[in-house]
Amino acid sequence: MSRWSVRLRAREADHRPALGAGASSTREFVIDDSVGYMINRVARSFAQELADELQPRGVGIGQWPVLLFLWALDGLSQAELARMVAIEPPTMVRTIDRMARDGLVTREPDPADRRITRIYLTDRGRALRDVLVPRAVAVNEANLARLTKSEGQALHRLLAKLLEPR
Repeated sequence: MSRWSVRLRAREADHRPALGAGASSTREFVIDDSVGYMINRVARSFAQELADELQPRGVGIGQWPVLLFLWALDGLSQAELARMVAIEPPTMVRTIDRMARDGLVTREPDPADRRITRIYLTDRGRALRDVLVPRAVAVNEANLARLTKSEGQALHRLLAKLLEPR
């Protein structure tokens, strides 16, 4: 049975892949070399920058993807939103509760199936689109400005590939 050691960083002169298995039975995981860790850190950084832009306008970062999907297709059901945003249904219910309280959305029963609740943007929720979308674009552009155009295109292509179903 192989054993694992975990380190924060690779040694200065050692730039082997994080999970490189040598002849030894001890394998090493270097946190800073983990692609998953790096993607998570980048995503958190983007999210924090976006949250800083949304907060003064009374929108939480958890409400952002719900707004995006409703701006694209108003009247989705709570279940559809939960699936599209990739969060658990109870979390979606709490998010929509807050959004309704803040005057961003309303809940209405589906006319064809009263078991389904549809979520609709209010006038305030719709109006925020033209205020918030440019802020999100600016966050993305500011971060991508650290890359060349071809690096940004490659990053986009590679991330899209990683998001494809296996």
